[in-house]
Amino acid sequence: MRRYGLHITLLVILQIVLMLTLGCSRGRGYDDLSMEASWEKIKNYFERERYLDSSEHLEIFLINYAGSTLSDSAQYLLAESHYFMKEYIISASEYEKLMVQYPRSPLVAQSEYKLGLSYYELSPSYHKEQQYSTKAIEMFQLFVEDFPSSSLVPEAEERIQELRTKLAKKEFQAGKLYHRMTEYEAARMYYQSVLDDYYDTEYAEDAQLLKADSWADQKEWMEAQAAYQAFLIRYPESEKADYVTEQIEIVKNRHQVELERAAEGDKRGILSIFDPTDDD
Repeated sequence: MRRYGLHITLLVILQIVLMLTLGCSRGRGYDDLSMEASWEKIKNYFERERYLDSSEHLEIFLINYAGSTLSDSAQYLLAESHYFMKEYIISASEYEKLMVQYPRSPLVAQSEYKLGLSYYELSPSYHKEQQYSTKAIEMFQLFVEDFPSSSLVPEAEERIQELRTKLAKKEFQAGKLYHRMTEYEAARMYYQSVLDDYYDTEYAEDAQLLKADSWADQKEWMEAQAAYQAFLIRYPESEKADYVTEQIEIVKNRHQVELERAAEGDKRGILSIFDPTDDD
């Protein structure tokens, strides 16, 4: 059985307590309904977007008719009810429960996708902790691998790219921050992270350019030249190619000037040894 890695939270524990409570206090005529009538009533709540009512009755239904032919459908509708109430942590737990408890259900594919979508909805802006973005990517990738012929695959792949771009932006902006602080080594670590892990995002090109700039800002001319040349190899059609070519020439010239100054300094040092005006 596949492990999906979702841990039971206090919120889910409270939900279980609520299920037991509701199961012991079935009121408002629910006791008198058959399984089929109860199911129709639940679907009516759901279709009328009364998701709280549908979720409460689904919890009772799953207790009363555990193992029935409708159990997987009820579990899926319970997850959907919480999803549409924007209770994404709970919906994630309920979709996962369906996949674990009913692995042969035809609803597994949709549940796996919606589990990823629940995490996607929990994904915050780029500058915050991105654990839910990472989980969403993992679930969407798993969905694409498990159900490659699904009509939802293009949408899953689009969301994967969107989330990867967000993660790339987080790394890229961290690099720029360290760059502004003249912490060049730290900046390059983040730029390199973008290049290694998010090379297919819009931030990779600028990460390579700023990595080269950081070497130039540090007056490490040989490293800067190599990084600029790497840019031209990676992105030969870039709109910034002309700028990078100019930077290569500038870096070469500055490096040459430094070499000439160093050579001149060495020459003067040698001549001073034989200077006849030297008192020593």
